[in-house]
Amino acid sequence: MNIPPTVWQAILSATIGHPAWHERLRAWREGRSTATLHLAMLREPYLGRILAGRKRIESRFGRDRRAPFGQVKAGDLVLLKRASGPLAGLALVTHTISREITLSVINELRTVYAADLAIDDPQFWELHACDRYVTLIWIDDIYPLPAIALPRRDRRGWVVVG
Repeated sequence: MNIPPTVWQAILSATIGHPAWHERLRAWREGRSTATLHLAMLREPYLGRILAGRKRIESRFGRDRRAPFGQVKAGDLVLLKRASGPLAGLALVTHTISREITLSVINELRTVYAADLAIDDPQFWELHACDRYVTLIWIDDIYPLPAIALPRRDRRGWVVVG
């Protein structure tokens, strides 16, 4: 996926007031960074919880090993996009775990990571009972962005930009 130059300019302009984010993004765009840029599509209430700092771990479940499984690492950058909407923020990856799902893994997720996952939907775990893989992504240094349109044509929930 390519990010149009006008969108890049809008993102860079929006981060002028946050020198660390501005430099991270400039370094990535200029090829001076080893970080990978990711695009995560998020629905409410999870996007709002991330932007408010109440959700510190993003989870991605799947039936196969598609991104972000095994493709995201500490130091990577994540563009947070509202599902069917604009970009809404940025996040820095601080830690990740990608695992095959077993009953013991599901129980561990529910007990050890429940608070940081900020999942309060009792049906959430039932919906993911048939999934085979999970990636947990610890995020920090959340930076809200003004609404920036980013046109997309595919339906993937996570995209590795580069």
